[in-house]
Amino acid sequence: MSRLSDSRAAIVDALEAGGVAAATTGQLSAPCVLLEAGDPWSTPQRMPGRVGRWRLTAIAGRTDSDASLEELAELVDAIDVALGPLAGVELPTWARPVDYKLGGVTYAATVATVQYATS
Repeated sequence: MSRLSDSRAAIVDALEAGGVAAATTGQLSAPCVLLEAGDPWSTPQRMPGRVGRWRLTAIAGRTDSDASLEELAELVDAIDVALGPLAGVELPTWARPVDYKLGGVTYAATVATVQYATS
């Protein structure tokens, strides 16, 4: 497996171990976090290392605006806690919440890019 694939698997494993539902495809059910390749996806860092970037989209499971923002905040906290112990991961900065359509229903969501340094 490649270092990028390994880093993706490690992030998914850490999220799931932290009790956060993770998806890597469009097949998902809120609340969850969608993990996709970031941009730029990979850059060299002190060879032989690389930094991979992964886009995280945290999606609340509630549609009521006040409750969804609270749930989204709790989800972000849970993601940060789950990723915290993962060596090589830089915790992300989360964007302001936006509306996210899922199955015709609008949910609150926030996006961040996590950097994962590998060697």
